[in-house]
Amino acid sequence: MPDKHLAVIEILMSVATMTRLKHGCMGSDIYEQSGDRQKILYMEKWQSKEDMHRHIRSDLYLRVLNAIELANEPPEICFHEGSETTGIELIEAIRIESKVKGDM
Repeated sequence: MPDKHLAVIEILMSVATMTRLKHGCMGSDIYEQSGDRQKILYMEKWQSKEDMHRHIRSDLYLRVLNAIELANEPPEICFHEGSETTGIELIEAIRIESKVKGDM
């Protein structure tokens, strides 16, 4: 669906723009693959694990999660920290911990 694809791109572009201004953000980029299966790659690079976790707990990051909900198929989510790679479970753990502590 082109409209849904465009909505995801618009959400991610607004998030990327604001994310680049956040403390510890070293970059935020969006890449698109054209053709029959329009894929989107959204990347963020953070100076520290703490900066990235703070961002994942933020209201701004909810927009990324909303964009994920619009996906036509389950997205591939990867977090690379040194030699360790995790996925959506990292988002869940950080956001649940934040709710328990009352940070959200």
